[in-house]
Amino acid sequence: MEVHHYYFIIGALVLCTAPVLLLALAHVESGEEKPREMRFDTKDVWRQLREENTHLASLSQLLRRAGLFRTEDQVTALVAALLAIAFLTLVAFGACLYRGLDMVQALSGSVLAFFVITYFAYVILKNIAESRQARLDQETLMLTQTTRMLWRVGLSLPRTLSIICEELRDLSPTCSQELRSAVTKIEAGQSQEVALYELINSCSAVGFKEYLIVIRQQSITGGSIDKALDELYKLLQNRRRLDLQEDVNKMSGKMSIAMMVFLFPAMLIVIAGPGLMSISRALTSMGG
Repeated sequence: MEVHHYYFIIGALVLCTAPVLLLALAHVESGEEKPREMRFDTKDVWRQLREENTHLASLSQLLRRAGLFRTEDQVTALVAALLAIAFLTLVAFGACLYRGLDMVQALSGSVLAFFVITYFAYVILKNIAESRQARLDQETLMLTQTTRMLWRVGLSLPRTLSIICEELRDLSPTCSQELRSAVTKIEAGQSQEVALYELINSCSAVGFKEYLIVIRQQSITGGSIDKALDELYKLLQNRRRLDLQEDVNKMSGKMSIAMMVFLFPAMLIVIAGPGLMSISRALTSMGG
């Protein structure tokens, strides 16, 4: 192995360890500003890292929207993803060596594979989070109607949310799972306003956020929410109708493109084909 190969290997190692070093330096600098010591033997490590790094906070928010609520679940998912990425990178490095590439080319290919695999893993996680938030919007209609019925019976807001979590697990599993996290915090002693505010900030589904804003406003003011939920239900229905109309318009456009590509050439051949053949024969006879 030549000397520049060793330089390239050292550079790759520095590139791989640079994020860890930068994270450690950022923690040291934040530790100087905030005189507190990080405890690596507790589950608060991930929470402290999220507070000190905006990228990790965004990643944690994305994991939260994908359905991973607890810190242990998020850390487990990240460790599993990193191990999978490292394994696939090693597989790519071995494949490059098996194809007869030299060390420099194999390392270049493995670094490129690392970034590509990481990007695709992020895209997959983002798609999972977006699909889950879309399910929240779809289930909010039933959630709104159920809340109205329970509210008319005279139940309190925590009891209403608890019944919804228990009874709508099959019909609205995603909304029940989201509300369960808020109910658990309320039962642990956290105020309703704070628990609902954290739930509002953690999701991106527009309809579900509007529902949470309505019930949080009721927990603050103590008034009735029957009229507000009725208006929200009508708004969600109109929004659903507009979305369906948009989907129908898109589908008609796609069908028009398919007809132009496949049906019109066949019709042109069937209709204009005999005339073109007659003209070609007449021109041939005149030339003969």
